[in-house]
Amino acid sequence: MSFNRAYSLPETAAAKLDKLVDEIEARPGRLVNPDELRAASDSLSVKEVVNRLPEGFSEEDFVGILKLAMLTECATDSYSAVFREGATTYNAPWLARFNDTIWTPDEYTHYTPYQYMLQSLGYSEEQLKNEMSEVQGRHYEHCCGKTPVELTTYGIAQEYLTDNWHGMISQLMRESAPYAAQCATAVKRRETLHTIWYREMTAVQIEENPNLIPLVAATLQSFQMPGTRLVPQFGTRALEWMDKASVDFSRVTSDFVRNFYEVTGSVKRAGNLFLTLAARRGMKIGPVPLSSINTVLSKIGGPGYGIIGEAVLDKFGVPRATNDSRFLNGLKSNLKNMVARQIDTSSIIGKV
Repeated sequence: MSFNRAYSLPETAAAKLDKLVDEIEARPGRLVNPDELRAASDSLSVKEVVNRLPEGFSEEDFVGILKLAMLTECATDSYSAVFREGATTYNAPWLARFNDTIWTPDEYTHYTPYQYMLQSLGYSEEQLKNEMSEVQGRHYEHCCGKTPVELTTYGIAQEYLTDNWHGMISQLMRESAPYAAQCATAVKRRETLHTIWYREMTAVQIEENPNLIPLVAATLQSFQMPGTRLVPQFGTRALEWMDKASVDFSRVTSDFVRNFYEVTGSVKRAGNLFLTLAARRGMKIGPVPLSSINTVLSKIGGPGYGIIGEAVLDKFGVPRATNDSRFLNGLKSNLKNMVARQIDTSSIIGKV
């Protein structure tokens, strides 16, 4: 792995990140218990769900959703190795500790409920274990950089979308298989915690060195869910299935913007991040590439980025504190409206 010299943190950062991991280790929350699931495996039957799927949803679709959950979750070691490599290369023992003592053991348990659900639909344990072994044996090519800030940024996006995936499964099963839905929700709650923890780690790094924002933008630009690489027969259909399940994409985009607003810690830095990301996607305002506008704003500093940040947050309905006078708000409104019209959803979060 080539060393990225753009990544650096002051000495003060290590103590903050170590303390954060200490706090996570002290209060990890309730993990999914495979022994409990094994004892209650009969209650994980989802046969009735198949008979009550939403219109346009086939049994094949439902099986694909469950298999995508099981097969991506069973490949924990593939992702864990990438984080361990980055932590070692960039001397980040806090990240290695979190990865090895919290995240990896937690993730090992997440495929279990889906294995029992699929067995209730007629798949044998041997067949499912063979499918999992095949995925575990595949080479995983990480889509993004491996500096700690790129890895924790990847973690935010990946865990947040996985959180939504398990939530979608729970909703599909809530009426017909309440215990199975409860188990999917238990996995979802773990992914929610992971999202928060990676967000806090990323925020500390940005607070300590705001010049890392371009690495965050680069990660978001090249991000791909691991399922698209390890199980493409299912991973490439994820958006189709989310649409069939009536996932609220407007909420997803708003949550995405809110998460990275919290990462940056200020409206100005958020504007910097969102504009940098949009520029990397090749977006324009009129005939002018955003990359050119970003170059100018990077020299001007805060005010320009602040207006961009406010425009994006307002467009996606993310609350923000403001102390502007009515007069100043009036001056800003026309510019913010112009920015909001030009920077659309795809410029910020890609194609959803």
